[in-house]
Amino acid sequence: MRLGYRWKGFLVGLILAYLFVCGNRGLFRLYQLHQDKSSLTEQISQLQSEVLNYQNEYKRFNQDPSAIEKRAREELNLVKPGEMVYRFESSSR
Repeated sequence: MRLGYRWKGFLVGLILAYLFVCGNRGLFRLYQLHQDKSSLTEQISQLQSEVLNYQNEYKRFNQDPSAIEKRAREELNLVKPGEMVYRFESSSR
């Protein structure tokens, strides 16, 4: 009879150990959540940096109208009427 209690106790201990390590709130899940948290924290810091850059750009555009013109010329290849644009291709040797 004592042997039956030992096996039951061993089986219960084994199940509890499995749940502690592999269960929904186990160690592996905790590790995964920690990794997700660090990844999301990194993404948040990158997005905050982008927001700060856009805010600075917005302020610059509001304060200096020539900044808008410069940006349009660089990114959209816009020219004023009557201007001529010369493009030079780099020779690769």
